[in-house]
Amino acid sequence: MACPASPVHYQADPIATAKTNFLGTLNLLTLAQTLGARFFLASTSEVYGDPLVHPQAEGYWGNVNCTGIRACYDEGKRIAETLTFDFARQHGLAVRVARIFNTYGDRMLANDGRVVSNFVVQALQGKSLTVYGDGSQTRSFCYVSDLVAGFLRLMESDCAEPVNLGNPGEYTVGELAETVRQKINPALPLVFQPLPQDDPRRRRPDIARAKAVLGWEPTVPLSEGLDKTIADFRARLAEG
Repeated sequence: MACPASPVHYQADPIATAKTNFLGTLNLLTLAQTLGARFFLASTSEVYGDPLVHPQAEGYWGNVNCTGIRACYDEGKRIAETLTFDFARQHGLAVRVARIFNTYGDRMLANDGRVVSNFVVQALQGKSLTVYGDGSQTRSFCYVSDLVAGFLRLMESDCAEPVNLGNPGEYTVGELAETVRQKINPALPLVFQPLPQDDPRRRRPDIARAKAVLGWEPTVPLSEGLDKTIADFRARLAEG
């Protein structure tokens, strides 16, 4: 869970990001082997890159630009998975790997840099909502309590394969912006900026494995989760 998931942060020092993913994972795998502990890897939907298959199931190998500005994180998580499964094969280490899709909820940082926190903070501050690209790119948003429940189910299971954990509800970024705007201040304008390099056009998890093996699926709809997130941000911003 140590590597920041927002491009704003992981692209600020891409070499440190790559080192965190490789060396950090290697150090913890070695520690888990020494202690005989079960190892949990917080992987990511970014291992699928800008996917050519939709929705993305765990068997899809991905479409990642290994020389692009997102590669420090995308390829970093991919090598973290490689190390994890090599330890499982070579040393018999018990491993659990969650491929986490977009997550949001209470206690996100105001400068998190991800789309939900960006929209909510901008709207609460009375600013224009910044949409990158034309807003047609899609994401799937999982509320944090659902994700944590998935973590627990995974760790308690015997599943040693990667498991997608995310909400299969798919929304365009434009739809998200409009939803947040309507919930906070419908008068706020949208401002469109160029789409960042290698930004995935579509993203939605196939959670068939999580349903079958873990008996898990999300229960918090986007509107409800946004209400909770907005209330949390509103309270914290009011505190200064």
